[in-house]
Amino acid sequence: MPLTISEDHRHQLSLLITQETQVVKEFCRLATQFLKQGVNPRIFGSAANKLGVQPLQVEDAIRALVFLLSHCTQAAASKMEFQDITTSLGFTKDAVKVLTDAYTDNETDIKEYLKTMGVQTPHYRNLEWRFDILVGSRTLTHIAEPLVTLQLSLDENTARSFQAGESGTGIEERSECVKLLLQTDPNNLVHMTNVLEEALHEARTHHSRRIHRHLK
Repeated sequence: MPLTISEDHRHQLSLLITQETQVVKEFCRLATQFLKQGVNPRIFGSAANKLGVQPLQVEDAIRALVFLLSHCTQAAASKMEFQDITTSLGFTKDAVKVLTDAYTDNETDIKEYLKTMGVQTPHYRNLEWRFDILVGSRTLTHIAEPLVTLQLSLDENTARSFQAGESGTGIEERSECVKLLLQTDPNNLVHMTNVLEEALHEARTHHSRRIHRHLK
């Protein structure tokens, strides 16, 4: 699938296209810093004064550069594909080399950033269950209604931003145990089991594995 960049991101990156290679290199440094711990807003003002533009333009350019790096990483773009897309954006040969180095050298940090920005899915910890049968009541003396009560314990990762001194903001991950109390009848439980087994089977197919590799 060909990589595409929206017109908004192209416009935001246009600030860098006309700059010298050293400026592009500095923006790459700020973008990788943003990936790791965020950027102090005062840096936007400092860079804006040097370039003679508004701080918001600098912030937009950094965020657009972060998007470019993360978007290409998520799509598992090769080094050559990344060079092609940055060249098509209008960057010079030297600037393309600087951008490509930032893309390849920070692959691990970019993937970690994608994990924190993606959907946080809980993980299984424990399952307790109880089987109950209602055998009768004052009005209905000959009934049998089986019910299964489940307590599902899940580990849920949460990301919290914090102030990291003068360097800006950071991201701290925590794991919390969430307990869910569920109740169902045996027929629905069998149906849910069948649906989950089908999902597990689908996850093992070649098509699903290929999608998973692209999302890593």
